[in-house]
Amino acid sequence: MKVTILGIVTIFLVVWGNAVEGRDLSDEDSILETQLKNISKRAIKTIQTEYGDTYDCVHVYEQPSLDHPLLKHHVVQMKPSAALEKTLKASKMTTSLYSVNYNPVKIGLEDGCPIGTVPIRRTTKEDLIRTESDSPQPFFNDPALDATGNGYQYAGIVTRTDSGKVYHGAGARLDIYNPRAENEQISAAVIMVLAGPQGKRGGIRTGWMVNPHLYGDSRTRFFTSWTQEDNGKADGCYDLTCPGFIQTSTLVPLGAPFSNVSQIGGVQYDVSMLISKDPESGNWWLMILDDDKPIGYWPKTLFDSLSRGANAALWAGLVYSRSSDSPPMGSGVYQGGSFVHTCYMAQVVVGKPGDAKFSPPDADEVLVQQSRCYKAGDNSYVDENWLYRFLFGGPGGSQQSCK
Repeated sequence: MKVTILGIVTIFLVVWGNAVEGRDLSDEDSILETQLKNISKRAIKTIQTEYGDTYDCVHVYEQPSLDHPLLKHHVVQMKPSAALEKTLKASKMTTSLYSVNYNPVKIGLEDGCPIGTVPIRRTTKEDLIRTESDSPQPFFNDPALDATGNGYQYAGIVTRTDSGKVYHGAGARLDIYNPRAENEQISAAVIMVLAGPQGKRGGIRTGWMVNPHLYGDSRTRFFTSWTQEDNGKADGCYDLTCPGFIQTSTLVPLGAPFSNVSQIGGVQYDVSMLISKDPESGNWWLMILDDDKPIGYWPKTLFDSLSRGANAALWAGLVYSRSSDSPPMGSGVYQGGSFVHTCYMAQVVVGKPGDAKFSPPDADEVLVQQSRCYKAGDNSYVDENWLYRFLFGGPGGSQQSCK
């Protein structure tokens, strides 16, 4: 009986509170139902995962991203061009790190969607409520010298923006952890390419992320985001929460959780990811390289300067917090020299116009950036297996504890 009375009282208080604020729950519910109807696409098959996610297998030409006004007559590129595949084969980014304690992670759906369809994570009413509230911005576009700004902090390496160099891609093998993040916090490991001046900058990001506000849980998930600024406004979003990214993989949906994560001092799980501009189509492809998985691409028509190439690349741990307390980054510890205690990125590479393969950045081409609570270091070229690598992370905390 106590449970029943408590439930009735709770419902009364919620309804009464909304009535006082002048909101009608039935109207709000109707608006949400309309939004869900507008974004839902006809499913050929539905897949329910052990993590509670539901994916609808939608015809590739009916996926939500093709609703973007710039993609009205877009012809889907089903796979990377032969020229890009040739460059990938010439590069050494698919080799596992030489240790029994380092293991490539598996990600994606066990059976996948039928050929001709792609998996789209089903949006729920709860998802809409979270995304329509005051959520963290979906972009981090400014690798500032102090590595801090607008609630974001990062620690890692960034190419010199004054070098005048153009990049057609960036990749790395990312160590995967599950740092603790509260509802209005983000903790991630990010690969990013950028182009354009302030106010007109375009950016593409991928990696892993813990983002309870976006995903509704605290799992470590495969994520992407893109943005294109336009004098104070910005188009773009995470994953497929807005039109833009074209999914082509039948097996790996954006936002998929990683089934295994690294343990401090124990087994390390990692994944090799790459963002690359296709030399023939000009589209920016996203790939998971361990099993030769092209995931999809961002059409070049979404971007201004980035449609011609990137002028900066960044590899880093990235956190966000709306409060003065910041979440842990990476493994939550920074222990210099230890690649089994501190989160790492290895096989760090960039692609440059005309190069036959992706290659590690030159030593004088990158800067190490750190912020209040987080460190990065041990960055250098090691050998043909690890290539270029570095460590990053830290426990986070308050401004006082991070002095």
